[in-house]
Amino acid sequence: MSSRTSWRLFAVFSLVSMLVLAIGLYMGVRDILFPSAVGWKTDKSAGEEASIPKENKIQIVALGDSLTRGTGDGSGLGYVGHLRARLAQVAGQEVYVLNHGVNGYKTADLLRDLQKKEDIRRTIRQADIITLSIGGNDLFNAGAEEVRPEESQKRLPGAVDRYRQIVKIITSLNPKAKVLYVGLYNAFADLSNARESYKIVQLWNGEASAVLYQYPNTIFVPTDDLFRTGGVKYLSSDHFHPNQAGYRRIGERMAEVVR
Repeated sequence: MSSRTSWRLFAVFSLVSMLVLAIGLYMGVRDILFPSAVGWKTDKSAGEEASIPKENKIQIVALGDSLTRGTGDGSGLGYVGHLRARLAQVAGQEVYVLNHGVNGYKTADLLRDLQKKEDIRRTIRQADIITLSIGGNDLFNAGAEEVRPEESQKRLPGAVDRYRQIVKIITSLNPKAKVLYVGLYNAFADLSNARESYKIVQLWNGEASAVLYQYPNTIFVPTDDLFRTGGVKYLSSDHFHPNQAGYRRIGERMAEVVR
C-alpha cells in the first residue's frame, strides 16, 4: 500500500473518529442542559397520556396542594409515593399514580380545575383511589412567624364552602372510587399562639369530616396526632411541610384505611 493511500485512510479514520466524538459530546451536553423526562413503571406525571390496563392494577389520582406534590420530602415521594409503595407491597398489584398536586393551591384553584380542565376530570373517572389535600393554604398562607388565627377564622367559612363543592364534583365524576382526604395538622405548635391555631385546625377538620360523611366512599384520614408529639422532627426546614419521615407516616396511615 502506497504512503499516499495510507495517509488517505488515516485521514478518513480521523474524520470519522472526530464525528463520533462530536456526536457523543453533543448528546452529553444536550442531556445535561435539556434533560428528558424520566419514565417510572409505577409512577406517571399528571401531564402524561397513559393507557393503563385495569386488570390487576390500582390507579391513584392525587389532587390538591403542595402536600400532594410532596414538597419538603427529599426523596421526592411525598405521601402519595409512600401510599403507592405500601399498597403495592400489601396488595401484590402494580400501582400507578397520576399526581395533579400544585404548590400553593387553595380551594378556589382546585375547584376551578375540577370545573374546567377535562384532562383532570377524565383521570378522576378512571381512578380506583383519589387522594386529596387542600385547605392549608386557605387558612395558613402566611409565614410561620406571621400566623394569625383570627384571620384564619375569617377565611374558614368560604374555604369550607369551596371544599364542599370540590368533594361533590369528585364524587359525582367517580362514585365508586375511594376518596381519601388528608386532614390538616398544626405545624405551628412551637409558637406562642399554638392553642389558637390548634382550634382552627380542629374546626376545619370537623367541617371537612362532616362533608365527607355524606358520601359512602369518602374517608377522612387524620394526621394531626402524627405531628402533635415531637412534631417538629417530622417537619421540613420550611416549618410547614412534612419531611420524608412525616410523609411516610401519612402515606402508611392512608394505606391502612384502604386495605
